[in-house]
Amino acid sequence: MLPSKENTPTYDLQQVQWLVGQGELTRVISEAAFVGADELGFDREELVEAVLSLDPNDFYKSMESERFPGLWQDVYHLSFEGAELYIKLQMDAKGRGVVIQFKKR
Repeated sequence: MLPSKENTPTYDLQQVQWLVGQGELTRVISEAAFVGADELGFDREELVEAVLSLDPNDFYKSMESERFPGLWQDVYHLSFEGAELYIKLQMDAKGRGVVIQFKKR
């Protein structure tokens, strides 16, 4: 029996982190992620710092996008600066790192 796709990251975490860390040309941060970060008291730099601090052991699951079937998203759980976070990442068709969700877990 093959392992479930949900149990394996779709994207290479180091590659997504590199893209997110490079700046505006190689990353997209969704409005939902900005809102979630703001609700937790985090600014853009702290949001990026949290993504860059992710470790492969923080992986929770991979899930298919509800809005775009066939597109997969990786979910990570992270303790960061006193907050328990739910971070959802993917790479888009243009090869950019995308932070889809950043919220309290």
